[in-house]
Amino acid sequence: MFVFMSVMIYVSVRDKEDDQTIPQKLEKAMRLTRMNEYHDDDYDYKVRYPSFFEQTDDSLMDKGSCRFSFWQDSTEVVQTAFVEPNPDSLSIEQGMKKYAEELCASHQLKGDDYFILSGTLHTDSGLIAGRRFYAKFVQHRKLWFVQSLTYPEDCEQAVQRLIREINDWKVW
Repeated sequence: MFVFMSVMIYVSVRDKEDDQTIPQKLEKAMRLTRMNEYHDDDYDYKVRYPSFFEQTDDSLMDKGSCRFSFWQDSTEVVQTAFVEPNPDSLSIEQGMKKYAEELCASHQLKGDDYFILSGTLHTDSGLIAGRRFYAKFVQHRKLWFVQSLTYPEDCEQAVQRLIREINDWKVW
């Protein structure tokens, strides 16, 4: 009888976990995971990312870039960091206006040496339904240090830890 009860409890708990949606599973994983740290040797910045995200090989990326992703079924979350030239020495306000327009950002937040943009994801051909982005641009001389996140709309709650990481990101 004890063995039968143990098996039934195990099966009911396991079935509940299997009934969870990908966003629910991702939210749980994000809550429990440890964060790894990537150090860019070219520009000497650091980025924290979830240990279960897969890192794209640096040789496939541009100098000063990194990419980490999670992919399961049709759910993809991508965290990137890169360095963007600022040859015109745009101010925070000017940079925010330029990139908000380019990215069709619906939300903007300005800090002393950075700005944050977010909204629905667009490409040159238009809106990508159900996808969002969140990006922080940090100004340093004639460079923008950028960390961004793209994710499905239904994973908004699941990626809150990564959004906090981006908000708290200090380049130096």
